[in-house]
Amino acid sequence: MIRKLMKEEYKNAINLSYQVCMECGISDFTKEGIETFKNFIYDTSLMDELDLYGAFNCNLLIGIIGINQRRQHISLFFVKSEYHRQGIGKSLFYHMMNDCHLSWITVNSSTYGEIFYKHLGFNKVGEKETNKGITSIPMKYNCNE
Repeated sequence: MIRKLMKEEYKNAINLSYQVCMECGISDFTKEGIETFKNFIYDTSLMDELDLYGAFNCNLLIGIIGINQRRQHISLFFVKSEYHRQGIGKSLFYHMMNDCHLSWITVNSSTYGEIFYKHLGFNKVGEKETNKGITSIPMKYNCNE
């Protein structure tokens, strides 16, 4: 099941984000980058700017996508590693896109996630960059393409 999360569920989403990031994407982070990421996810004012959607297996949160609709930007997108390659991320993305009615959206992809985003139809819009200790690849998805 996929649904929009309530604010009181954000803590579980934050914990999932941190856990998966440290398991799968740690190679894109310096020590400064880990602190930057933690400062972002544990800042309630920044998290309140996001709409978070969760994928559940029974009542267990197994994946999340967080979007800043004003900026049309995916800020968080994580699926527990044991659920990778099962269509969870794809389902989360399309559920969010259908719910938000956006014509385009951007993401700063991890190097780990670049192939996944390409499979969804994202295109690179810049070169790999490191900002505040986090390496990412800027990408964009256009709904009309």
